[in-house]
Amino acid sequence: MKHRSSALCLLAMTFLLIAAPPGCRTTVKRAPSAEVSRKLQTLVDTVVNPRGEYPIHNAVLLVEGPRMKWKGAAGTADGVSEPMTADHKFKGASIGKTFTATVVLQLMEEGRLSLDDTIDKHLDDQVVRVDSLHMYEGVSYGRRITVEQLLRHTSGIADYMEDPRFIPGVLENPQMQYDGAKILETYYEYQTNHKALFRPGEGFNYSDVNYVLLAMIIERVTGQPYHVQLKARIFDRLGMKNSYMEHYEEPRGDVPLSHAFLGTMDLVTDVNTSFDWGGGGIASNCEELNTFFRALLGGRLFKKKSTLERMLAAADEGRGGSDYDYGLGVMKRSIHGLTFYGHGGAYDCDAFYCPDRKISVCMSLNQMETQGKRDELLLRAVKLIM
Repeated sequence: MKHRSSALCLLAMTFLLIAAPPGCRTTVKRAPSAEVSRKLQTLVDTVVNPRGEYPIHNAVLLVEGPRMKWKGAAGTADGVSEPMTADHKFKGASIGKTFTATVVLQLMEEGRLSLDDTIDKHLDDQVVRVDSLHMYEGVSYGRRITVEQLLRHTSGIADYMEDPRFIPGVLENPQMQYDGAKILETYYEYQTNHKALFRPGEGFNYSDVNYVLLAMIIERVTGQPYHVQLKARIFDRLGMKNSYMEHYEEPRGDVPLSHAFLGTMDLVTDVNTSFDWGGGGIASNCEELNTFFRALLGGRLFKKKSTLERMLAAADEGRGGSDYDYGLGVMKRSIHGLTFYGHGGAYDCDAFYCPDRKISVCMSLNQMETQGKRDELLLRAVKLIM
């Protein structure tokens, strides 16, 4: 019987059968039909437009269902001549927030922190300046902020990136190397601490500062740099050989990095974007981001089922943006009536997975302003494989 089972597994793989027979752990994914493949590639091809004020030089898309998988790309990776491939790395921007949240929840499972901890338990020095961190109506609330509120963007902390001085400041010093201390220095320089929107826990405001503070907590709790923890706890564990924290460590893997743009400005050659850090500084590709979200939502990155449940349940309370609800570092959104979890990023990139239907989608347009083309591509791609 053992030899027969092995033979059947080999036969299934050889002839690309949809599902493996009992006793085989491998499910062979096939390409979608020629018609669906053509439509998916057309979606990617037509979104690329290298002209105008907000050119889209390249696009990449991966979709996967229970029994099929497709990935494709179009355009030029460097905006000039290098052909974009489906395996090119790209700046993941705020998709990295889910990675930060995952490490925080792993540390919670290990008993090294609690989500109910106020942040002054881990961050209380001249860099963070907890007593000045959150000023609302003239009152300091910094010592009331909890780790969970940072994860959920319910701390009330404003985002220094929304200050009109931020982009001009970056462009004046385009090769400035940031770290947590430098980011908070900018936060205080802009007096963002006096622009808190509400008392901790009384509302929702998406702010990268929350995740800068979480990355700092990870470093204080573990005694290691944030990117080292990401590599050990997630990248190496999942075999993500092309994923790394850009500007904080050497690039990993042989796959090249595609270029991202702010209008016509190349954010790879012209600007050091290390200010993203814990809020979203990861470079990766569709294949590995898909691996991460499937592993995360499949419960493979936590020891306890309740940890994942807690991560997702927070999104059921309805706090979030106009098209999503926010959990503990994860976005929940409805796409064609299906519930997807994942995260989006500022370079018009997305990585989402629907656990119920085992459908995932990952894409990037590598442009910060695409006039709605990002959502159009994502929605149409999912529709084609449902």
